[in-house]
Amino acid sequence: MLGRELAFNQLFTAEDIAESLVSVSIDETGKIEEYFEDRNYDVIGYQENGQVIGFLERGKVIDFSNLQGSMAKFKISDLITNNTNLMDCLRILNNKSHLFVINKSKVESIVTMSDIQKPAVRMLFFGVVTFFESTIANLIHEKYPNDEWKSLLNTRRIDMAIGTYQDLIKRNQEINLINCTQLCDKTDIIYKKKELLKEFIEMSNKDAKEFFKRTNDFRNDIAHAQSLTSWFEEKDVIRLVDNLIRITEVIVERDTHLNERRMLEV
Repeated sequence: MLGRELAFNQLFTAEDIAESLVSVSIDETGKIEEYFEDRNYDVIGYQENGQVIGFLERGKVIDFSNLQGSMAKFKISDLITNNTNLMDCLRILNNKSHLFVINKSKVESIVTMSDIQKPAVRMLFFGVVTFFESTIANLIHEKYPNDEWKSLLNTRRIDMAIGTYQDLIKRNQEINLINCTQLCDKTDIIYKKKELLKEFIEMSNKDAKEFFKRTNDFRNDIAHAQSLTSWFEEKDVIRLVDNLIRITEVIVERDTHLNERRMLEV
C-alpha cells in the first residue's frame, strides 16, 4: 500500500470483478471436458465433501480417474479475500494469471486477467486519473492565482480554455480558468514549472516527460473505452497508477499541512 490511498479506492473490491469458481468433484469427471473445451475455462476448482480444496488447470489433468493427482493446492500467494480493495487485487494479479477469492473461509470465486476489462476497473482507473488532474489543477491555481501560467501554453490552447470558461460563466457555473484546460495542458504546465516538477513529481525531466505522456495516453484510452490488455501486458499500468496515486497524495497532504499552519497563524 502507498500510504493513505485515495478514499475512493475503497469503493471497489475484488468481489466487483470476480467470477464464481466452477468446481468438480471426483465423480464429475465428465464435466471437465465441457468446462475446459466447450466453455474455454483455464482453471476449475476441485472439491471434496462440498468444499473446494484445490484446482485443476487445462492441459494439466493427466489421469481423469485420479483427479487428486492432477490437483494443484492453493498457495497463500494465490488467495485474496472478497473485500480486498480492487487496487491491491490488481497489483497482485499483475504478476499472475489468476487469483482465488475467499468468502467466509471458503474459496468461492476467481479473478483472471480477462476481468481487467470490467467496468469497476475502468471506473477505478478513470477516478485515479481524474483525481490526479483535479489535484494538479488546484496546485497550479494556488501557486499562480492570477493565471500567470498562461504564458506557458500556446495561443490555441489558451483560446480553447477561455472559450470553455466563458461558456461555463454564461451558465452561471463558478469555475477558474485552469480547470477549463485539458489534462495535457496541466501536465505541460507542471513540466515547464521546474520548481513544481522538483517538489511534487520527484522525477527527472526525462522520466517526468514520459510519465505525463503515458498518463495522457492512458486517460484517452480509458475515456474512449479502448482495451486495457496492452496496458497490463506491455505498459506497466500498475506502476503508472501507483505513481498517479503517490503524487496526488503528496500534493493533497502538503496542501493539508499548509492549510493547518495557516489556521494556527490566524
